[in-house]
Amino acid sequence: MPDHRQPPAHRRRPEPEPDTGAAVWAFLWVLFAFKMATVGLIFWQMSTFEAGVVLGATTWYWFPVMGVMAAAPVAFHLRLRKARARRAELLRAEWMVPDVEEAGPRPSARRSSW
Repeated sequence: MPDHRQPPAHRRRPEPEPDTGAAVWAFLWVLFAFKMATVGLIFWQMSTFEAGVVLGATTWYWFPVMGVMAAAPVAFHLRLRKARARRAELLRAEWMVPDVEEAGPRPSARRSSW
């Protein structure tokens, strides 16, 4: 007769954690930094015009990649700011709360006795 019981809890495999992409970004930045350090070292050792031309011809395509890599977080944060501003606008409209600039200074409930 087959045994259909579940294995003990300590023998179950843990669920894999969702990938956040941080490892990919770290790898790409380290790769780019290593490439630029290598180019700098080569140009420092062979500082001639011909070496600069060869290095420029073999590394020019890294700069658009670097631009795209830097533009992704910038675009994300700009979009986040826009979404937060829109959310605040919708909340003000829903609860009919005036803007901070329109409301002006609030009168104090308690007056000082000076």
